Amino acid sequence: MTSSTSTPRRLTGRTAFKLALLVAVVALCLVWGGMAILHRLSHVSAQDARVMANQVTVSSRLSGWVTDFSIIEGDRLERGDTVAKLYSEPDEQKLATLQASVEAMQARLDHQEARLALANRQFQGGLNIANQQLAASKAAEQAAQARLEQARSDYSRSDELLKQHSVSQQQRDRDYYTLEAAQAEAHQASQEVAVNQAQADNAHLGFLNGVQAPLPNPEVLRFQRDVARKELAQAKAKLNQERLRIADLQVPSPSAGVVNKTLIDQGEYVGAGQPILMMHDPDKLWVEARIKETDISELRLDQPVAIAVDAFPDESFSGHITNIGRAATSQFALLPDPNPSGNFTKITQRLPVRIAFDKGPIDLIGPGMMVNVDIDVSGAGPRHG
Repeated sequence: MTSSTSTPRRLTGRTAFKLALLVAVVALCLVWGGMAILHRLSHVSAQDARVMANQVTVSSRLSGWVTDFSIIEGDRLERGDTVAKLYSEPDEQKLATLQASVEAMQARLDHQEARLALANRQFQGGLNIANQQLAASKAAEQAAQARLEQARSDYSRSDELLKQHSVSQQQRDRDYYTLEAAQAEAHQASQEVAVNQAQADNAHLGFLNGVQAPLPNPEVLRFQRDVARKELAQAKAKLNQERLRIADLQVPSPSAGVVNKTLIDQGEYVGAGQPILMMHDPDKLWVEARIKETDISELRLDQPVAIAVDAFPDESFSGHITNIGRAATSQFALLPDPNPSGNFTKITQRLPVRIAFDKGPIDLIGPGMMVNVDIDVSGAGPRHG
């Protein structure tokens, strides 16, 4: 009878490899699960976020036929570029008419200015003559008064000497007649001074005597000049108004950006305020994520965000929180549910969060693209304010 002894069964190499592989897989699953749990505790994610931009609608201020519109979706515009042109031939003709009217008003004003300058010189010349005549008559009056005083003195002396029989009667009579003539001359000189004074006073009012006066009084011409100035200003205002209208017939781009959608075709008739196209500034994009209200307490401004754009999965984008909404998006629905039946089902609401781009090829993306956001809340401190 033979005895048998049992020996431990050794693992083959294939079995050992399978066991090691199983242990490795289990360890990786545990590590992955731990990392997933840690990531969930330190991050807030959203898969339905979108790229947003300020949409600018370009419209015409005036009505008219579109004679030039060749922009297509995707074109890039600079600020001030012409978006569309409206029919402007009648306005161009009106502008030429108003320009001619302004030139005619300017010529009329120049003519009035020249007449006024000539009238002022004419007025000043007549005034100078009147003043010179007045001065000459006053000098003649003074001379006549001097002769009168001399004649009066001579007569008084000869009259006294006659009483003393020192002069003859004939000498006294000659002195008397000389005095009479001097008095008449002085009276005449005084009258001439009065007349010349009146003429000088009238000259200040524009009534010139002895001066050729082909032009009206300067005051009248000054009034006519002021009227011409006002008419010129009115004509210039109409001209500027027509220039603004013609400028409005060319619709400019209000800002730099990319065309999202065109709303008209060349040859259409557009009304004032009718949208022509929609555009956005590609340098001013952001992400709007709708975060569950149960996670909103973890968010803070300036928290870093990892952004994954569905259209470019191989590209890396990053940003930070710039604004946290305080009203649920359901409040702004077109048809809000007032719950009239009284039945209530509690639904987790979502609040909008704005995220600014910091890094990444932003020129590749556009508004409306779907993105995933991963917000790092591990460093969230106490909420302030």
